[in-house]
Amino acid sequence: MTERDLRKLEASIRLKMDDIKNQKVSLKDSGIGGLMNMLKKADEAAYEKLMPDYKQMVAKYNIFK
Repeated sequence: MTERDLRKLEASIRLKMDDIKNQKVSLKDSGIGGLMNMLKKADEAAYEKLMPDYKQMVAKYNIFK
């Protein structure tokens, strides 16, 4: 995976996190878990950087639409 692909993946994860926060899509329907797993396999450092934000978002915004 190239650096550009990693940046796109990280940006799409952040976009999905914003969509979940704004209740445009539910956590389950967003598919963010699969993207996080892909990021972990490709770039462990970026995964560790995003994980605290992800955990906070899950704790606060895990509501079904």
